[in-house]
This record gives sequence, structure tokens and C-alpha cells, in this order.
Amino acid sequence: MTGDAGVISLAEDGTISTWTQNNQDHWQWTKILEAGSEETACFAYTQDRIAVAVPRFGVKVWLWIKGTWQPQRSILRQNVTSIKFVEDGEALLGGTSDGVLWYCQVPNGTLRAYTFLKSKVHSIDVISAGSQALVSQIGGRSHLVGITQDDHKGKIEQVYAIKEGDLPLRSCHDFGAIFASRGRTVLFGSMDGYVLIWDKSKGEIIRGLDHGEDEIVQAIASYDRSSHIDDCYLVTGTKRGLLTWWRPPLIDAQSQESGRKGLLVSPYAGKAR
Repeated sequence: MTGDAGVISLAEDGTISTWTQNNQDHWQWTKILEAGSEETACFAYTQDRIAVAVPRFGVKVWLWIKGTWQPQRSILRQNVTSIKFVEDGEALLGGTSDGVLWYCQVPNGTLRAYTFLKSKVHSIDVISAGSQALVSQIGGRSHLVGITQDDHKGKIEQVYAIKEGDLPLRSCHDFGAIFASRGRTVLFGSMDGYVLIWDKSKGEIIRGLDHGEDEIVQAIASYDRSSHIDDCYLVTGTKRGLLTWWRPPLIDAQSQESGRKGLLVSPYAGKAR
């Protein structure tokens, strides 16, 4: 939520709610709206705006106006699998099950297709500057796509994918790609318990986060908003409920070595509750 005031979530029944801490540091649950009884795929939140994708219908949008969440004109694009607010909440970037990346201003914009990929869009992450997006697909590929400048809108600038035969290990892609290190690196994919770190510009694997061979990493997050690099961090979550905090990867001469060299060490680890 805005200002790290809490956590906002979407439940399977379409309920959107918040978890916030009170003065006694206790977490308090509050329901804020219901998106409907139909199956929902994902949601996006920023400041005073919420969007929920309903595959059989489209994308529902709400704005916080005069103390209440008021429904706006929906985006009638079916089979949406991922959405992200861009341009300070003035527009949505979305992906579909048939591989279309689209853009639409809210609440009264016209939907425009940006690019056409070959498989389902799994997730979208937008760089803090708002100029590029990471579009991850089912099947282990993520694309760096330009989304602002007219001559770069929809242009694929880089691809992150493990080439067959490059690394003879077990790989999986249970989570979508995200930006890290203030947009200089990309986290995407895991191999034998290592979360892979890519050089954003070169599209090469430079490091890995070692969780142990038997761990299955299912979620990752990056906190890059601090002005001091020492206050930035990554968080990973495994199938058995282990959360691990990591120092952000740095791009330097030493980190250019690929493979399992230069592995990061977590300063803290704890079981999720």
C-alpha cells in the first residue's frame, strides 16, 4: 500500500481487503470492496485506484472518490492474466492468455495492443522510471519491453531465457521476472535451488541466490525505494514457508562471471507465519 502502510490482497471469492498495523503493532483486517462472484485472475493497486481482471468479462476499475470506492468504466478485454498500473495510475498495462501486451488509460481510455507474444503472459513488472516492463511468459521466457517513447512502445529490447544445453540443471519458473538493483538486474527463474540473477542490458546470468538444492522458490520481491543501497533488499519465499532476506546484487567486474560464482549470502532468514 501507499507509504508501506499495510498489505492489500485479493481473495478467491473476489473480496479485496487490507491488513494494517494499529498503534499496538497488531495487524487488523478490513474489507474494502467486492469484485464479484466470478473467478478473478489478478488485481493491481496504486494510491487511490484498484483494478481487478475477470477472465470472462474484462478488467473492473474503482477510484477512491470522496471517501468511497466508486466503480468506473470497465475495460472489456477478456482473458486478461496480468495487469499493472503505469503513469502514476493514469493507465493500465495488461497481458492476456493469448500473449497480447496491451495499454489503456483509466478510467476512459482506448485499449491499444503493444506487442504480440507467442504464449500466455504470466506476470508484468515495471521499472521505477516507468519506461520499461518485464513481461514473463509461461514456458520460461521473459521479455524487456519499451512502454513509453513512441519509437520504443511495444519494442522487445531484451529476452531472458535459459538456452537449451547452457546449464544442465533442473530449471523452473514458478514466479515472474522482477527488476532489482535499481533496474540494473533482473531476477527470473531458478535452477536446483538457485534464483537466477540476470544482467538487464546483456541478458546474461551473472549470479544466483543459493537456497539449497531441495528448496523450491515460489515467490520473490524487491525493495529498491531507499536512497541508500544498504537499505535495499530482496525477499524470497519457498514452498515450505521459508522467507529469506538478501542484499541486492551489484553489477561490477567481479559479478560478470556466470554460473555459481559470486553467490549472495542472506543476512537474515526466518520461517513465514
